[in-house]
Amino acid sequence: MSCDAFQQLLDMSQLIREEAAPVPATQQKIKDWHGAAVSILGTRCVISADETRRIVDVPETIPVPGVKPWVRGIANIGGRVVAISDLSSYLSGGNRKSQGRQALIVNGRGIHTGLLIDECFGGIRLSSEELRTDRNVAQELSAFVRGVFATEDGDYALFDTNRLLTNADFAQAGVITSS
Repeated sequence: MSCDAFQQLLDMSQLIREEAAPVPATQQKIKDWHGAAVSILGTRCVISADETRRIVDVPETIPVPGVKPWVRGIANIGGRVVAISDLSSYLSGGNRKSQGRQALIVNGRGIHTGLLIDECFGGIRLSSEELRTDRNVAQELSAFVRGVFATEDGDYALFDTNRLLTNADFAQAGVITSS
């Protein structure tokens, strides 16, 4: 390559830099959130896919003696014995029982359990930018909700199963009896 050809390439490169449109500002990518949409005590809630192993139809449960009334019993879910708790009954202090037949199987902090829910709407993908912490939720849910996704089709409370599983009252499902 001759020196003149090389100089022409350098000149063209300089001209392109001078005449080129500016590089558009980098757009911040909106982080998607995904999980399961369910109904708990008549409130539409979402539970993170990271906290939910699966949603199953609950087979017949076997009662367990010596537990609080919101513990429905144990069931064989996929070859594994899982404790099934009625989430609506627990949250309402026993005033309401879930009429649903589906449970979220959650595994957090070494606890593998099924949470009976009122209704399951399936998977949902939301924008993290829609999450608000200034919205109120039902008193029974408030201790376990991290915020509310405000969407065009309504609100979804972000239910935190880790808060539930680490709650002392939930973790102590056995009833202490004196002899």
